[in-house]
Amino acid sequence: MSIITLTTDYGLKDHFVGALKGKILTEFPTAVIIDISHDVDQFNIAEASYILGASYFSFPKGTIHLIGVDAELNAENQHVAIEWNEHFFVCADNGILSMLTQKILPQKMVAINIHERLNFEATDLDVFVAVACHLAKGGLLNVIGKEIQALKQLTDLKPIISDDKNTIKGYVIYT
Repeated sequence: MSIITLTTDYGLKDHFVGALKGKILTEFPTAVIIDISHDVDQFNIAEASYILGASYFSFPKGTIHLIGVDAELNAENQHVAIEWNEHFFVCADNGILSMLTQKILPQKMVAINIHERLNFEATDLDVFVAVACHLAKGGLLNVIGKEIQALKQLTDLKPIISDDKNTIKGYVIYT
């Protein structure tokens, strides 16, 4: 049984979540698709990271977690897939994984490089679907990407201790 979880900022009003599930099932009809959340505030990678961190360990080892939050491929954010704590995560390297991987380093990380192998009309999520389905079928990370040594770090949310050591500044990331 191959499980693919979905965490996005798509909401549930429009067709996007249904279309995403349809693409997964078209490529891998026996996939088990589980919604973690589609109500992440748009582009809120800290909230998405918190939700994933609170839920991923409830799934069996080998689960693939597809993250569609601030997922656009651009000069600052490449697409990545990692194996971490015996789970797989597919997303943009926008700092979202840095909160998860603070204490346990990923076993393997790759920058996804299959974009040119897909249809020229393929979206960022089409790339994520192809990677998630490849992994769900038992595929290897090195087939879909080139190994990388580090992920983008999200440092803006780390607590700051004042110089006089009397106050700590922190952030609310989920309510």
